[in-house]
Amino acid sequence: MFNNLFKRNTASIETLAAAEAARLHGRPDVVFVDVRGADEIARSGTIRGALRAPLPGLANFAKPQGGGLLPAVDSGKKIVLVCASGMRSGVAAQQLAGMGYDNLANLRGGFGQWVAAGGPIER
Repeated sequence: MFNNLFKRNTASIETLAAAEAARLHGRPDVVFVDVRGADEIARSGTIRGALRAPLPGLANFAKPQGGGLLPAVDSGKKIVLVCASGMRSGVAAQQLAGMGYDNLANLRGGFGQWVAAGGPIER
């Protein structure tokens, strides 16, 4: 009876090393999302072309049926989440999985590892 009250989260969240994520950069089926705050991004920059959706308001940017900043659940796009260390982006991935997204990846080591791997950035 109670099993139907809660949707089971069957999403698999991939963990990507920065070099692996950099190989995905620029592909039309991959979207990078930076969940850090505007002040952090202003200080260090972000991944070139990344969408900016700070974790505290992530649900405002993610509309599973479409119409939000993030692609719709059924878009077929992989969403790679990034923060400073990989912690907040991991939380963001869990939050999106709970909303029905299932093609998710967390950038291990965060933006610093992206920079160290030579990934493209913008300020």
